[in-house]
Parts: sequence; structure tokens; C-alpha cells
Amino acid sequence: MVKGSCLCGSIAFELDPAGIVASVGCYCANCRKVSGAEGGVYLQVKRGAFRWTAGEEGVGAYESSPGNQRGFCRHCGCVAPIATAYGAVRVPAGALDEDPKLEASVTIFAASRAPWCDPGVGALRYDDVGPPDYWRQMVMRLHGLA
Repeated sequence: MVKGSCLCGSIAFELDPAGIVASVGCYCANCRKVSGAEGGVYLQVKRGAFRWTAGEEGVGAYESSPGNQRGFCRHCGCVAPIATAYGAVRVPAGALDEDPKLEASVTIFAASRAPWCDPGVGALRYDDVGPPDYWRQMVMRLHGLA
């Protein structure tokens, strides 16, 4: 079983990776807004392979587009799993506390990807938070000192 939770920990769940039907990456505007990032990755999980371990009553729902419910923690606002009308549980991959060891199945709304999502060839890339000098220079630019 792979465990997951919201940011504050009041909502927790587990899933059996064998019950993951698909891993869907989405670049639509709604997924960008919900995640605050370039898009969202959601696992489509068979209902029998998913189990709440804490806080199910703390999950709210919002219909972001007709027929598309999005779950969220009522306490911290984090994206949360939610049962779908088509018989799956949609689990935000970012809420997993452990690696389910799977590869992406499909990317949707790729044409809607915002230009700022792809760092491009010339962009700086760091394997960690980056060197302190980079952040000092950024702070200096913020204050008009560079």
C-alpha cells in the first residue's frame, strides 16, 4: 500500500498501486490554478484499491467544470482525492507520501500548456535549491540593486 495525505495531515489515505488504472498529466488552465504550478498529475484508482485512513469528512468538493469535481482539504486547502462519476477515485499524485513506482500514462491538454511551464534550453537548472549566490542576486534585483 502507498500512503498519502494533505499538507496539514488531517486527511490521509492509502492505495494499492495495482489498482492504479492511469496516471494522467494535465496542462489545462483549471489544473494550473488548482496546483499553482504548470499542471496537475492525477492517478485514476479503482475504488476497491483506495481507502481513507483519516479525515474523509474533511474533504470538500468544488465543481471546476461541468461534471468535474475536485477534492480539497477544508482545513489546509490542499488538493485531495475524490470519487468520480465514472467509478474511479481521482488521487492527486502530489498528495502521495510514497512513490507508487509507475510511469505517466497520458498527458492531456498539452496544447494548453502555458509558455512559462517549459524552462527551455538556456534556463538555469539545479538539482537542489540552487546556490546561495543565485538567491542573493535575485533579492538584489527585487530591490533594484543589480
